[in-house]
Amino acid sequence: MLVNYLLLTRFLLILTVIGSAFIIGAVIIALCGGNALLAFYWLFHGAFTPMLIPETLIRATPLLLISEGLVVAFSARMWNIGAEGQFYIGGVSAAIFCVVFKYVMLPLQPIALLFAGLSGALWALAPSILKVRYGINEIITTLMLNYIAIYFVSYLLQGPFRDPISMFPETESIPTHLQIPVVVSGTRLHLGVVFSFLVIVPIIYYFLERTNYGLKIKILGANPKAAQYSKIHSGRVMIQSMLISGFLAGLAGGIEVLAVQHKMRLELSPSYCQYGYTGIAIALLSYLNPILTAFISIFIGGLINGSMTMHRMASIPVGMANIIQSLIMVFILIGYYVEDKLSWRVLERLKGK
Repeated sequence: MLVNYLLLTRFLLILTVIGSAFIIGAVIIALCGGNALLAFYWLFHGAFTPMLIPETLIRATPLLLISEGLVVAFSARMWNIGAEGQFYIGGVSAAIFCVVFKYVMLPLQPIALLFAGLSGALWALAPSILKVRYGINEIITTLMLNYIAIYFVSYLLQGPFRDPISMFPETESIPTHLQIPVVVSGTRLHLGVVFSFLVIVPIIYYFLERTNYGLKIKILGANPKAAQYSKIHSGRVMIQSMLISGFLAGLAGGIEVLAVQHKMRLELSPSYCQYGYTGIAIALLSYLNPILTAFISIFIGGLINGSMTMHRMASIPVGMANIIQSLIMVFILIGYYVEDKLSWRVLERLKGK
């Protein structure tokens, strides 16, 4: 009974969070003199019409990989706010690898992506060690490392790895034989999308729900004292969960470079979507459920993609999608508070019986 109640509560809270964000977004559009119904029509038209669904899935892929990694880290109570930096480090690592080995006429994409993932994991290693060994708050360290990562990437793109024939700070283009191939002709839908949704999502779900190690992560996240009594090596689990999170964020950056951008740019994570930070909202909104994370990633990817159409057809700024995403984040926090209060009331009633 309690489990069914919690599931129903969470489902209703998700709908309430998204609905409230759109209602307030509509009010803001109306106050600015726009037509909210027209704006939202073009927003969803640009996101989920058959011709534009591939673009929505492309936008959703980095969000999916990052948020799946954050689901693992958050489940272990490791609050990795550094996915944005890990995303950038993974992207630049993949680009550098491909530039260095551009004359090797072999399909090195898997090695490049592995290099990207390991780079992201390495970027997440220091905050996790500082947390476990010295108790330093990982929220602060991972957040600060985002800025360090972006400035470091900026140095690389304006210095040793800048394309000498480009006017912009970016690497050389990825050679065609090192790019991730397209799977549907006439679109940009690439193999990385298929791999992320059909391979990574089931792996993370199975890992968290069907393995002993996933159980250890959940026990640690739910009750650190219970984990201690169960003789779970908490420090090791915390570090490894952060490494998984960093690896997937770095992998997302590598796929974005090899499949979409075909070079490393400073705008790898544009200001209107900021994949690393948006992934946090997705992980929380999904209640750390790997399957639900996939659907919410598609929804948020649709918002990002549809905002372009909304801007062209309804003259609504692209930033409106950012406002809606920010409102979703605010209502997520409120939703967690409401769920906690409702759960305690149900438990008290059950105790009274």
